[in-house]
Amino acid sequence: MQNFTTSDMDNIWLKRVQENLAIRSVKNGSFNKVYDLLRTKRLARLAITNVLKNKGARTPGVDGKSWSDYESLKSRYGLVEEIISEIRTKRYKPQPVRRVYIPKANGKERPLGIPTIKDRVIQEMLRLILDPIYEGKFFSHSYGFRPYRSAHHAASRLWILHGRFKFDWVVEGDIRACFDEIEHIKLLCILRKTIKDERVIRIIKKILSAGVIEDDSGNILRSKQGTPQGGIVSPLLANVFLNELDQFIAEMYEYRSEHHRKKVPARFIVRYADDFVIAVRTEEDAMVVKELVRDFLANLGLELSNEKTVITHVGKGYDFLGFNIRRHAGRTFIQPSRKALKKFRRAYKARLELATHKYGLSLQAIRYLNHLVRGWGNYYKWFSSKRAFRSLDNYIWWVNYRRALKLGGKKATKRGTYLKRFLPMRLSRNARDRKYTSRQFGVWIEEGKSAELVIQLATLPIEYVKFHKQLNPYLGNLELLKKQSGKLPTSDVPEQIMPPIEGGYGAGWQATRRAVLRRNKYRCTVCGRRNNLHIHHVGLKVGTPGAENLDNLTTLCSQCHNRVHGKTSMNSKVA
Repeated sequence: MQNFTTSDMDNIWLKRVQENLAIRSVKNGSFNKVYDLLRTKRLARLAITNVLKNKGARTPGVDGKSWSDYESLKSRYGLVEEIISEIRTKRYKPQPVRRVYIPKANGKERPLGIPTIKDRVIQEMLRLILDPIYEGKFFSHSYGFRPYRSAHHAASRLWILHGRFKFDWVVEGDIRACFDEIEHIKLLCILRKTIKDERVIRIIKKILSAGVIEDDSGNILRSKQGTPQGGIVSPLLANVFLNELDQFIAEMYEYRSEHHRKKVPARFIVRYADDFVIAVRTEEDAMVVKELVRDFLANLGLELSNEKTVITHVGKGYDFLGFNIRRHAGRTFIQPSRKALKKFRRAYKARLELATHKYGLSLQAIRYLNHLVRGWGNYYKWFSSKRAFRSLDNYIWWVNYRRALKLGGKKATKRGTYLKRFLPMRLSRNARDRKYTSRQFGVWIEEGKSAELVIQLATLPIEYVKFHKQLNPYLGNLELLKKQSGKLPTSDVPEQIMPPIEGGYGAGWQATRRAVLRRNKYRCTVCGRRNNLHIHHVGLKVGTPGAENLDNLTTLCSQCHNRVHGKTSMNSKVA
């Protein structure tokens, strides 16, 4: 049996298919035989490879199956045959999504839907087909959930509108619970404008109405609105829906001829997922646009938030995607927002306490801190962030110093702590630090010769985003777009770049949790169930030395876990 890994021929085939779909899309051709592509084993093999190489494949859906169940070639070929058989005979019925709650950087939780591996593969098959079709239909200046586009491109577009063309007023748009309020009937109607194959529409309808299962209750919750959070095809469907808003604004000015543009006020929209900004020249026009957008979204079944949708002058500044955009002294600046700075300070302080509690003042603790600092700095270094970086460096220095002094005990002196814990930057392992003569918080790698130091944000080189060329990646522009966007962060959301604080579970909890699940073969060690698994601390409680050793941890389903701890559990983490 040949290796299951997709061959070069499979990738060449997919590239040719996607290019043909993209060409037909820009020529406004019809798409009435899309379902035939879904029935090809080649597409299923490519989709399975994409799904299983994603880290999310380690988390099982409601059927309890994860990446480990498809390690063998036999199981993968079996999944291909099962999927193709169900699609060809029109018997495919997606299972409900398993809903879990994951921690955010601010300490809160957000719901995440986990489909089964099979459902993820079929959604990936849909995405591989629909993406090139809709890439040619989407508005030029929507930047969320699209290949080779990022939040940085959206911010740079606004820099052009404010700096070069002097659009002084903006409507900061906020749609209330956007992804949860998208009506299925209206979304399917919008899809039918382009996709004339009703067989594909029926599959999408089934995916939308599959429902979710809460880990604790086990009840299936179904709804006639909302795109499933965590679904592979959900971001694309949300973009298809919100593209209606983009086109509505663009038809007011951008899509008009030069002659007709002279008769109407100029209005430009920049959108990233459900966040959008509309730039205009006057406050009066901003008020008119705000009401027009409110009425248009109401027709789509969405509601514009009264509190968060505001009209702002660029001289006062406004926040967008973690950036603050403001004109000062005739120049337009993009900097990290105050909210982003506050969030970083809180996250760093919590991470410092967690790292030193878990690892002490060690090499491992410094690297754990640098993971956060480096990720945050690489996200914001693409704009005018020098002043913000210096401010945060000062904060990091002092919070490190106070923590080191506290850990030093009653006998610790300020000077002694400084000399012991703040090492010469000229001996840093990082070459960028060596030109500085000051000291920075860190630990010795080799005593007196080499040190691992906390990264200073000010040492990161400031770069500037090149404006997006508005090229279609499916029409022979892939290499150019890769080169243009290659250095930009792969993640577009600051919360994703800033790893969540893991509470009392320790810095290595995620790896430990996966090891326990693998050891117990993703089953409850009491009843053998594979659904709704928790990691249980057998003897030592969370936060005590040795609590996270593998011999102190076991796998329990939610029912067995509740029998041990009662109805609620404080010493567990949902697997």
